[in-house]
Amino acid sequence: MRQVLVVNVTRMGDLVQMGALLGRLAQEWPGCAVDLVIDRRFAPVAALLPGLREVITHDFHELIDESRAAAKDVVALYRELAEWVRPLVERRYDRIINLTFNRASALLVGVIGAPDIRGARTAWDGGVIINNPWMAYFADMHHFRRINRFNLVDLYALGGSGPGPFTPLTLTVGRADHEWARRVLSADGHERMEWIAVQAGASDVMKAWRPQLFGRTLALLSKQWGGGFLFLGAEPERSVVAQVLQAYREAGGRNPIRNELGKTTVAQATALLAASRLLLTNDTGPMHLAVAMGTSVVDLSVGHVDFRETGPYGPGHWVLQPELDCAPCGFDQVCAHHACKDRLQIDQVAALLLHVLGQGPFPSGIRGFRVYQSDVDEDGLGTFKCRAGQEPADVAWHASFWRRYWYETFTGVQSKVPSPEMPSPDVDEARSVIEGLAPAVERACAAADEVVRAATERFIDVERLRTLQRSLSRERERLVTLGMSTMATRPITTAFVRAVQSDDMEGLGQMARYHARAYRRWKAQLVHVGQAFGIGKQGEAETPPMHRYASTAVQ
Repeated sequence: MRQVLVVNVTRMGDLVQMGALLGRLAQEWPGCAVDLVIDRRFAPVAALLPGLREVITHDFHELIDESRAAAKDVVALYRELAEWVRPLVERRYDRIINLTFNRASALLVGVIGAPDIRGARTAWDGGVIINNPWMAYFADMHHFRRINRFNLVDLYALGGSGPGPFTPLTLTVGRADHEWARRVLSADGHERMEWIAVQAGASDVMKAWRPQLFGRTLALLSKQWGGGFLFLGAEPERSVVAQVLQAYREAGGRNPIRNELGKTTVAQATALLAASRLLLTNDTGPMHLAVAMGTSVVDLSVGHVDFRETGPYGPGHWVLQPELDCAPCGFDQVCAHHACKDRLQIDQVAALLLHVLGQGPFPSGIRGFRVYQSDVDEDGLGTFKCRAGQEPADVAWHASFWRRYWYETFTGVQSKVPSPEMPSPDVDEARSVIEGLAPAVERACAAADEVVRAATERFIDVERLRTLQRSLSRERERLVTLGMSTMATRPITTAFVRAVQSDDMEGLGQMARYHARAYRRWKAQLVHVGQAFGIGKQGEAETPPMHRYASTAVQ
């Protein structure tokens, strides 16, 4: 029997988003045993995931805190962790899938060991290496996130297993929790009432819509819809919900309210979401719980949230994204205005909610934001179709191009998603950069080969080798700056940078050969991408398929 270990110790939503991966593993290896390592705080969520043999918990946050505070000496901490890990080592897993991209998880995975490790692991010198091209893509996509079109759910499934049919998110909730939810929502004579669940809080204020706007939207909706509003969330969000309710009442809202904030277990909250007509939410863990229970979601995607990455997965959901050049902003960016939140107009949000409830047409005249409807594309992956507003033409073109490129490169399977219409809006800029970059990278390949020769001589001329390496390093900096200047070359330039900075080779000769291969791969990718812009098409028949440029252990 095949055995797989999944390591995922970050957030609640990340666990729910593993659903497609678990389904794909069952398709790839029928009857395989899948174990899951999580932080102890997320055990209630993991208990709802189907298809697991065992959930293995540890207080990783306490471990990190003790390490930082030096509460225990390093030897004691190591011995405790080694004792905890020993049973996992003895199981001899066939595959480990590490979905946590940090040094601690990489060390853990390296200690447990497996012939097939996907995700972060430790290198021979203690650094972090990312195996599997999909996992490396996930780590890199923040450099080009505006043109990314892969949902985290699909990246987990593709990287941890491989391509396959669409697999929806699923959770298993017991009958007792469903019965409890029914009693809660039918109390006080509300047996036949429909409920909209509302998640007004978020783990980060940057990705939360303004409480007053939530309240005024619900009040406006209550004038045209007779159902109730169910508030869910954690206890720290109580002040946020209080502001929502105050704004709701001041704006004339009179519909029934159920405030279950901080009162439910994870299973009970999930059962309440399953019984709700829809969920109005920020990008949160409960959003993924609702998706997994088949409840429609209206996702308010503001701040640094990119719904393409973490939005509601699969058909039947809606996303609102502000139309701003800075949206979504970077994770490390400090925003002084939060203007994106004011772009979502309450009358239009209320009209969209009515439409999703089946009580009104799709709103017309939407301004200030885009509306997307979730779906499944021709390759069986999650996607979003723009229903109102318009994406910048160059962004849309490159997003479509790179979606096909990476799928075909990493899977070796021809994508069924239609190619973008030619030419791209920025074709002149793209051609200029590629025509300048490609021959320069070819010269860099020759220089890298010269470094290989110098590093593998029987008697190494150290000074000459250093001179060659310094010269190549200076040229690389120039080429990377040029490659990052346009959407036509930024993704493959990012992949190249990861390769040369994350080598896992011992010895000068092996390292030099590895870097030379990275340069040649970059060159080959530039040739292929250039053909999409009409560069070198006469040699197209001699160019290998995209997937030949993929590395099975991208680093």
